[in-house]
Amino acid sequence: MEKKNHKSTPPRIGKWLLESFCSYDFLSTALWDLEELYHLNVQTKGVRKAKLLYLKESLSIVLHLFFKGKSQYSINKIAMLKHNILISFRSFKRYRSTFLINLFGLATGLASALMIYLWVNDELQMGQFEEKDSDRHFQVFVNKNFSSSGVVTREYSLMPLAKAMEEELPEVEKGIPVIAEPYYKGVLSYEGNDLWAVPIFAGDGYFDVFRCNFLSGNKSGALDNNQIVISSNLANSLFNGPENAIGKTVQFNGEYYKGPYLVSGVFEPSKDDLIPHDILLSFNQFLSWRPENNNWNNGGTQVHLVLKDGVDIDQFNSKIHGFLGKFTNSNDKLFTQKYSDKYLYGKYENGVPVAGRITYVQIFSLIAVFILIIACINYMNLSTAQASRRVKEIGVKKAIGAQRKALIYQYFSESIFITFLSLLLAVGMVVLLLPSFNTITGKSLAIGQASQLVLPAMILTILTGFIAGIYPGLYLSGFKPVLALKGKLQTKSGGLWLRKGLVVFQFATSVVLVISTVVIYQQMNFIRASNLGYDQEQLLSFNRDGKLYEGDAEAFMAEVRNLTGVVSMSYLWGELPGQVSGGSGMQWEGMDREAPRVDFSFIEGGYEMAEVLGVEFKEGRSLSKEFATDEVAVVLNESAAEIIGYDAPVGRRFYNGHDVGEIVGLVKDFHFEGFQKEIGPFFFMYSEDGDRFMAKIRPENQMETIRAIEKLHESFNPGYPFEFEFVDDSYQQVYLEEKRISTLSKYFSGIAITISCLGLLALTAFSTQRRFKEIAIRKVLGSSSTGIMRLLSKEFTVLVLLAILIAIPIGFYLMKIWLDSFAYRISLEPTYFVLSGLVMLLIAWLTIMSQTAKSANINVTESLRSE
Repeated sequence: MEKKNHKSTPPRIGKWLLESFCSYDFLSTALWDLEELYHLNVQTKGVRKAKLLYLKESLSIVLHLFFKGKSQYSINKIAMLKHNILISFRSFKRYRSTFLINLFGLATGLASALMIYLWVNDELQMGQFEEKDSDRHFQVFVNKNFSSSGVVTREYSLMPLAKAMEEELPEVEKGIPVIAEPYYKGVLSYEGNDLWAVPIFAGDGYFDVFRCNFLSGNKSGALDNNQIVISSNLANSLFNGPENAIGKTVQFNGEYYKGPYLVSGVFEPSKDDLIPHDILLSFNQFLSWRPENNNWNNGGTQVHLVLKDGVDIDQFNSKIHGFLGKFTNSNDKLFTQKYSDKYLYGKYENGVPVAGRITYVQIFSLIAVFILIIACINYMNLSTAQASRRVKEIGVKKAIGAQRKALIYQYFSESIFITFLSLLLAVGMVVLLLPSFNTITGKSLAIGQASQLVLPAMILTILTGFIAGIYPGLYLSGFKPVLALKGKLQTKSGGLWLRKGLVVFQFATSVVLVISTVVIYQQMNFIRASNLGYDQEQLLSFNRDGKLYEGDAEAFMAEVRNLTGVVSMSYLWGELPGQVSGGSGMQWEGMDREAPRVDFSFIEGGYEMAEVLGVEFKEGRSLSKEFATDEVAVVLNESAAEIIGYDAPVGRRFYNGHDVGEIVGLVKDFHFEGFQKEIGPFFFMYSEDGDRFMAKIRPENQMETIRAIEKLHESFNPGYPFEFEFVDDSYQQVYLEEKRISTLSKYFSGIAITISCLGLLALTAFSTQRRFKEIAIRKVLGSSSTGIMRLLSKEFTVLVLLAILIAIPIGFYLMKIWLDSFAYRISLEPTYFVLSGLVMLLIAWLTIMSQTAKSANINVTESLRSE
């Protein structure tokens, strides 16, 4: 929680705004009132919010006095500002093309920055709650050490851990157990309406740390005595509104439990919640169904802690490191992470949280900054390139006594004014593009919902205008009056080299973005085109619940297999890719008992699971119900055979964690966890359990086959809705974020290229303007238009080539870091960098040629007379 600081002072920029534009008499009163309000806000809302409100009020006062024309406004300064704006309007009207290019460039940059800001702000809000104890909310994680895969971090721990930590550790104020496993999904029913619902079993104190916005009911005692809290979506579907749900009795049928529940509350699902769920039930209720699970041998529970004020988290983590050793023989180690950091720092290496999604937040924040800088560079180059049109204006002003400071102020006013015009256009662009942006990012961003966007947008606009106007203001105001009245430009090599350097920066940034786009696209293509080792095409997956879990599964599968559109069918526990079981208690003949334990992944399910998946057998056979011993037999993959050290594993004995059986088959390695993890040791084993059916269907008459399966499902399992998905769609979801990043990279690369080309166009115009008479003389002496175009293009080609040379090593370094997050990835081929460079060079040439072609065809007579 933010500490209140009564000695903090208001932000200087707000005070400067008032002092710059308000009259002296009004200023003293305004400053006194605002400072008193500021200190009140510090005490009630915190320093950060108080500063933001002070800035907002200062800006509001200045804008109000300016547009209302009140006498409290400083007359001299307002007159000067209005004069500058009038001059700017005349300049814009006279040089429309320059104005429109500047307006479009700055608006595009601001629109990109605003959309990225909305996305970044939404990412930063994920898991950020403002409940009573949220600022002291930490989650416990478990580090398991395996010889095959090193340290593996898991968020699920043992059932009694939360209570034990609360009782044993004085630093813990409250231990909150939460069960949020997807396989506890069940059906919520009311008067014949059946809907799937994902539950959370929450311990006491849940509402103190997790956001749960109640629309009806009361949080106090909401989960007592067989009560249930449901989402507004369920309330609308079952009861036609949250207000009608309270007090109604619903039936919830889960995999391990059934029973009637009284609806005690309705909550509005939050997009910031990291645990998707439709209903809330009591953790104590879960233990009453399965009391045998409440021991130190059963896991599957998240442990959330409310720590006391002032706890040193590093010392606390050191203290709990071996806490499990007090209750179990496990060598697993514990550590805590602040819950609000989990979303952005949800990747773990060697048992330590490292950058996860925060990497993408940082990348796109940098992209926004660079796009804005590129847009500002354009304004600088275009303003200085058109300087010859305004030198006489500057000369006259200097001749009648205008100081350089006043001229600088004029050009700053002009740049800030055009930036504010660009902001209006940018907001319109954001409103138009935001629906498409939401489709790409999978979010529900709305510019009207971001009340906190106003002040950052204003500050961003002022800052952009200041940066854009700083060089033109210094450059144009520095002309000497005598030369300026003659209409002559002061051509200093330093200024020219600065403009060239800015263009190099623009294009180097654009080339890096193009390289990133190409590499990300190639990696996504590699993932899509690679052989997974199993056939995910036409593989249908749907829930196994109710009667189909209790005993009718074999009869149901027999009926489904008889359908002409079905090739094969089985069931498994989990889901592909990634959601497979794992353990480390496996043993085999001849194993070294002193060696570190090995973490195996496995699929337990029906006999024909390997056939349904279409994995390729290297040796032996699949599990079959024709062999009674196959109930405890296993089928290994190549990595498992290598780990246990058998050249010919078939026929050997293997302990699968439950029973000792025989190895009956060996399959080739396949990607059961996707491409971001290396293939580890794995085996198939038989089990009567399994929460999902898998059916391989023929591509012909696909929908007819699915409808036939649905009809059979309804007859065998009434009361359980039939919901299916294709495994290849699930596989694509694993890489959904990478696909979104790839798409966003394409768009922002295109924006950066467009704005950079405008900058190159500006520098080309400036250069040809300086060499106007040289071009005319060359034409008189017989030079062709083609020769002149080649001459003018030469220096810009060198700039673009220099930008490409600078960008290639930077792009290589950044993409290598990104690709390292994939266990299986493409190589960084030189082709990607050459192609990116050639694309940028071609675009640059087309931009240059459009300007030099016009300059090469000038009227020689008019050019030579222009002196």
